[in-house]
Amino acid sequence: MQSFLIATAISLVIVGLAGAQSSTVANSLDDYIDQNQRQYEAQIRKYEEALANFRTLFSKRQQVIDVQADLLQQKLEEAFVRINPLSLIDPWHKQCVQNYSSSIPTIATVRSRVASCQATISTALNSADSVYNTLKKYYNTNLKNSLADCVKKFPSAQLNYTVCVTKVIADANAYSISSQNSFNTHVKDADCTVDSRLRSAWTCSFGQVYSTSAAIENALRLIDNCIDNQLVCGSVSCSSGCPNVSTINLTEADFRNETIRNPFRGLSAQAGCREFRFK
Repeated sequence: MQSFLIATAISLVIVGLAGAQSSTVANSLDDYIDQNQRQYEAQIRKYEEALANFRTLFSKRQQVIDVQADLLQQKLEEAFVRINPLSLIDPWHKQCVQNYSSSIPTIATVRSRVASCQATISTALNSADSVYNTLKKYYNTNLKNSLADCVKKFPSAQLNYTVCVTKVIADANAYSISSQNSFNTHVKDADCTVDSRLRSAWTCSFGQVYSTSAAIENALRLIDNCIDNQLVCGSVSCSSGCPNVSTINLTEADFRNETIRNPFRGLSAQAGCREFRFK
């Protein structure tokens, strides 16, 4: 009887040790799985940060064009502030302003032209986004299903379960590395694409700055010349030219002589204006 009790006690101890060992292995695998899943979650966050930073940097590089639009608007406003009061002085000034101010584009037109230069990120990040979405789906679906299959296939065979889980994790790690390489390549390609688009956008916007500035300066110069009567025009209304035109042929004149043919000879005093053109 005593021997039977001893044998029973030993059996219970062995069963208890076996159960404890099985529980320890299971807990160890859970920790192993959790640790890898935390790494996968960190990888996803890294992708999200990279994509967000890319878009933020793109937007900041675009701000140069917005600044140019603001500067052009300020320049146009200054020009209109200068010329608008001139038209109120007298008919002469008013006509001068009307003749040349129309060549100055409106603020709305300029802003629209500059805005049309804006680059778009468009499809540049499509491939990188695709890698991110595919990897995220892999972690959330494929990986979880594969780990669940290990439990279903080997509910009591601890060794086989361990082999199954480690293989699933190894496959996930290999897929993660492959995805990371693809993601880096696509982001680099996107950077080259966006850089080219931004250079084209900057060239376009600088062209708008130059053409608008030139139009403003030219209009202001013509208005000033008209007001100062530096253009040959009538005394009543300022126009871009005089209807009475005389041509002086420079090749027929001998500039070594102290006198030349009188270009006013025979002209009517009632003409009002006379424009001389040299050729």
